[in-house]
Amino acid sequence: MESIKPDSSLSDKPVSRSSFNKMNQIDVFQPFKNIDNVELDSPKNPIDGLPWIIDGLAFPKGTEFRGKYKGYFYYGKVSGGALMMNGKEFLSPSAAAMTITRSSVDGWLFWDCKPPGASSWINIHTLKQMKYQKALNL
Repeated sequence: MESIKPDSSLSDKPVSRSSFNKMNQIDVFQPFKNIDNVELDSPKNPIDGLPWIIDGLAFPKGTEFRGKYKGYFYYGKVSGGALMMNGKEFLSPSAAAMTITRSSVDGWLFWDCKPPGASSWINIHTLKQMKYQKALNL
C-alpha cells in the first residue's frame, strides 16, 4: 500500500473555494452516496472494508488523502476504518498531519481528499462545512 511519499513535481491542484462553490454539490458528494453499501475486503478481516468516520463525515475505504508541507505532498489512504500512512493508523486528521509537520496543526485544513471514483481533490474542511450547511438548510 502506498502511503507518505513526497513529490514536489505534482501539478494536481486542490479545488479552490470559489470554483468549488460553482460546482454542483451532487457531483462533489456523489462518491459518498453509497456509504451504507460498503463492500468488505475479506470475510477473514471484515474491518478492512470499513469507512473512516470522523465528525459525522464518512470517508469510504480507498479514499486518498493528500497534504502539502514545505513544498512536498504527503499521501495517506483510508483502510480499516482509519487513515493509514506508512503502515500507521490515524483516527483523526490532525494526528496524521502532526506526524508530518511535527507541530500542532488543524488537520481539517491540512488535508485534501479524493474518494474512489472522484477525479479531483477537495479540502476536507470544505466537505465538513458543506455537510453542516446542508444539515441546517443554509
